[in-house]
Amino acid sequence: MNGFVVCGTDTDAGKTWFCIEWLKANADGYVYWKPVETGESDTAKVRAAVPGATVFDPLLQLGEAIAPTLAAKRAGVAMPNIADVLAAIPVCEKPIVLETFGSPLSPFGPSVLQAELLVALGWPIVLVTLSTVGAIGRTLQACAGLREYGLQPAAIVLMGERDEYAEQEIAKFSGCDVISKAEALAKQWHRLAGASASDNSIERDRAAIWHPYTPLVGADDPLEIVGALAEFLELADGRRIIDGISSWWTIQHGHRHPPLMNALRQAMTKFDHVMFAGITHEPAVEAAELLLESSPMPAGKVFYSDNGSTAVEVALKMAYQVWCHRGEPQRTLFVGFENGYHGDTFGAMAAGRDPLFFAKFDPLLFRTLRVPVSATALADVLDQHPNQVAAVILEPLVQGAGGMRMHSPQELRAIFDVCHERGVYFIADEVMTGGGRTGTFWAHERAGIAPDFLCAGKTLTGGIMPLAATLIAPHVVEHFQTADRTKTFFHGHSFTAYPLACAVAAKNLKNMRTGEWKRNVERIETFWLRSLGHLPGVRILGSIVAIDVEAEGGYLAEVGAAMRRSALEEGVLLRPLGNVLYAMPPYCTSDLSLERIASAIRSTIR
Repeated sequence: MNGFVVCGTDTDAGKTWFCIEWLKANADGYVYWKPVETGESDTAKVRAAVPGATVFDPLLQLGEAIAPTLAAKRAGVAMPNIADVLAAIPVCEKPIVLETFGSPLSPFGPSVLQAELLVALGWPIVLVTLSTVGAIGRTLQACAGLREYGLQPAAIVLMGERDEYAEQEIAKFSGCDVISKAEALAKQWHRLAGASASDNSIERDRAAIWHPYTPLVGADDPLEIVGALAEFLELADGRRIIDGISSWWTIQHGHRHPPLMNALRQAMTKFDHVMFAGITHEPAVEAAELLLESSPMPAGKVFYSDNGSTAVEVALKMAYQVWCHRGEPQRTLFVGFENGYHGDTFGAMAAGRDPLFFAKFDPLLFRTLRVPVSATALADVLDQHPNQVAAVILEPLVQGAGGMRMHSPQELRAIFDVCHERGVYFIADEVMTGGGRTGTFWAHERAGIAPDFLCAGKTLTGGIMPLAATLIAPHVVEHFQTADRTKTFFHGHSFTAYPLACAVAAKNLKNMRTGEWKRNVERIETFWLRSLGHLPGVRILGSIVAIDVEAEGGYLAEVGAAMRRSALEEGVLLRPLGNVLYAMPPYCTSDLSLERIASAIRSTIR
């Protein structure tokens, strides 16, 4: 957590007065920054009033005492946007007292209110107002405005003569802590900023939680995250680290990407959750239309689920049921590939058949065969099992959890052709590769193929919320177009097509039409090639870079944990797949952060 934001119910609400009083009492522990100011300089006031405090210069200072957007227009200068402010946040060890101008609903640009900056920052908010007549109404109006953006003050401070009645009424109707100026100065950071987890949170975690893919004995303590923004994660101990793996490949454009967070806030004013059997809603319809439009099956259908594993389950079940409808129920065999991974539910486990992860469950899994990622090997297996195989499943171009193994578009095309020629369905598991990770929206685009089933997840909502989808080609759908109710696809989840997630997904898919994501992925790929392309055995595709480190043990290699610790010392979060070190950062990751990731990789493999 970098600090807290001081907002006012309006201009001259006492924000600078509060900052001065706070810094006088806490100058050794905090610094001050007001990014944008007009008229008489508040930065200069703070410097004069608290000579011992660290006070940073504003990003923009304009002399005319009017709204900053208007002052900038009259002065013929550009008003900084939210990204400019985020990039200009002073780098310092002490938390920042960041003072805003006007109120949260003051314009911050042509089509942006200051509240969106507060959302992007994600810092605790201290709302300041004068205790004069009208304090209750002013404060509650400001709180209502903040709620529209999913924000709530960590504390409300009344400046001036104490008014206990106003404090009580504001607290009652706002649900926030309300304190007087004198009390505020006596409170510690954790009280005012709403921050922080208790000192024994790791012990509590150990007592109550079972983490994924983590042994109960011998694992490093988990990192306690208290905030996230862009490519950064804020730790409870004050460190700010780079999320070099996009939080298990989910975060697409960056943590808390403002357009997607705004879409979520807007959806929350209309929806929570509604069941999806016999009911529909605009977010689900729009997201499905956009998904189909992006795919080679625009006339197909979308079946929603919750995560990548369930999207795969839908494809597997539907592939077999189609054959039943076609009068070939003997097609009970599926074919996957060596190093393939499709999830942890039973069908997905069967399709992946990873000998380390899933061998214990083998007696419970349905029949599958695993072959090398080779069209020739696949053709041999299909020819040996005529009329027995329901579908073939593959992660196009990059096999993720199996070690970031890569194959060429030509090989992918040849594998698809083998399936097509033999009349076997092809399932493209794009849960990880979809959404642009490999440089095209769908990885299979590079091979010029049209899968029968397409599984999507992880980045559908930009990583903001869980959502998955299985896209089904029209020639598959037609076998379910019947009034015979026994041929219904009997499958669903309680949170199928969760409206809030669908709303974010629709916004994400619309925004991706601009192509900015593609330029960022190309930039990241170019950076990897330039900075790491010389390393022996390195594999690079789109935003992904991977390299094998010589060590025994495969996924269980002890070197994996050692590499993770080494990268953390460099301020980068990586989670090696055993002896496979890789990075897959969010698309917004700056060149400076990319260099830190590359430096961590170089240092770690030495």
